[in-house]
Order: sequence, then C-alpha cells, then structure tokens
Amino acid sequence: MHFSQFIGVDISKDTLDAAIYPAKDKKMDFLHFDNTTRGLNEMLKWLKSRGIKPSEMVICAEHTGVYTNPLIDFTEKKGLSLSLNSPLDIKHSMGITRGKNDAIDAGRIAEYAHDHKDKLRLYQKPSEAIVKLKYLLTERRQYVRQRTAMLSFNKIMGKYETPEARSRNGSDIHHCETLILKVERQMLDIIKENPELKRNYDLVSSVKGVGLINAINIVVFTNNFKSFETPRQYACYIGVAPFGYTSGTSVKGKTQVSKICRTQQKAELSMAARSAIIYDPGLKRYYQRKMKEKGEGKDAHGVVLNAVKFKLILRMFAVVKSGQPYKILNY
Repeated sequence: MHFSQFIGVDISKDTLDAAIYPAKDKKMDFLHFDNTTRGLNEMLKWLKSRGIKPSEMVICAEHTGVYTNPLIDFTEKKGLSLSLNSPLDIKHSMGITRGKNDAIDAGRIAEYAHDHKDKLRLYQKPSEAIVKLKYLLTERRQYVRQRTAMLSFNKIMGKYETPEARSRNGSDIHHCETLILKVERQMLDIIKENPELKRNYDLVSSVKGVGLINAINIVVFTNNFKSFETPRQYACYIGVAPFGYTSGTSVKGKTQVSKICRTQQKAELSMAARSAIIYDPGLKRYYQRKMKEKGEGKDAHGVVLNAVKFKLILRMFAVVKSGQPYKILNY
C-alpha cells in the first residue's frame, strides 16, 4: 500500500471526528460531523477541499461495532481505502496520554496509521450472510441470558412462588427457548443458502464436540476462514494460545493465556472441549494423561481443558484445509 495522506476518524454513536496527517504547517486539521451518510459526504468534500485525492489516502478508525457500519458502507460505496484496527492497539501506541478529546483522538489515530503504514491491513467487508449470522448470534445470546436469569430466579425463589407465578415464569422460559430455536433455524437456513458457508460449516461440525454455535462462531469470526492464515492466529484472537512470561534470569512467570480475548467465543469453545472429552476416545485419554502429568493441581483442569480447546481449533482448520470431514481415531 502506498498512501501519502492518512485520515484518522474517531467514532461515536451520533458523531464522527476526522483529522488529517501529515498536517500542513504542523497544525492538525480537524472536522466534526454527523455519523450519517450526509455527514460522511461532508467529510469527503472537506478532504477534497484540502487537495487530498481519494487514491492517495487511507481512512483509519477503531472497530467499534455497529457504530462503525455507516463508515464501512460509505467507504465501500465510494471505493475508498479503509483500515479498521483494534482500539487497544491504537491506545497502546499513543504512549502516556492525559484527558480525552474526540478531535485529538482522531489526530492520534491518523498518526498511528502513518507510523504503521507498512503493517496496515485494508478492511474487507464480510459477506451479507456472515454479517447476518453475526447479529443472529448476538440475538440468540440475549435470549440465552434471559432464560438463564429466569431459571436461576426459579431455582432460588421456586419454593416461595405461588402457582400463578410459577406458571408465568415457566411460560417466559418456554418463550425464550422458542425464540432460541427460531434464531438457530434462521442461521441454518442462511448457511444452507450459501454453498461456501455450508461446506465449511459441515466440515467443522464433523469434529467431535463442535456443535451448532461453535461451528457458526468459527465460520463468522474467521470470515469463513479468510481472515486468519493459521489456527494459532485464531487461537490467539479468542484467547486460547498460551504465551510465556520470562525476562532475564530472575523473571520466570507461568506460561498462560492472555486476558485480551473474545470471552464469549472462548467460553462457548470450553463447552465443546468438555463434550469432546466425553465423546472422543482419543481426547478423553489425552485429557486423562495430561491431568496425571499435572498432578491434579489447582489449575490443572483449566490448563488441560485449554489444551483440548487448542486441539479442536487445529482440527477445525485442518478439515477445512483438507476438505475432508474429521474421522475419530480410536488410538
């Protein structure tokens, strides 16, 4: 990528702030505008008035979920280069900062883009099917949380409830379960309509322990296995890959996973690992052997379960690469 102008955009729910780097006369140029198509057109006119050509610039922003969607849609429609980056990466690159100001943050994002221009990756919008599946996963998660809360309430207060209250609570739980099933059917319908998604979904589902949600998770969060080149990269992304912690001769910390992770996907993969330990003979023996090696210590189960999760990721990537369903080896 060869860009001479770097546009930093700080995103919030209703407004955006943009800054240009390098700044003329060492004075940063800012613009505050609405987070709408009209506001983004205003930004484009502003950039052109500064003599900046679309082919010479890259827009850099933090990936902030749904608030980023107007910018994504606008840049795709206009054919503009866009790079979305981790908010944590940008924050750490700023060094020690004091206070917060959206305009200044936009300038820091623009400067980050300039300083990391050789490593910037242009954003590739996922397919419409992937986007729909991602939002359906979020919707399903809300219903699961509601059901869990009602089951917990029923367990605690059950013996004090009147028959009428018990009936209402049971009806609400049933309603949540019905909605969960409807969302799952809709996700399966979307997958069946898309041959590429269905191929990879069927392959990863063949791995013992990997059910509907974990199969859809890895398809969605790898952008159907296009966003990660290796299984370890994905394992790092969701917080399964272990990292060492040593320095010199005096600092020798434990090898452990990072707390910077996709906690929901990691938790759901834990369920798959527990299932695999039960139903996959090879993984069951692997788990038992590792537990003996760890000596049944306090953290042994978590460490070994994490190793099983990593094995599942390796298997899911392997079956997609080979194009062959997973076969259990009874070794």
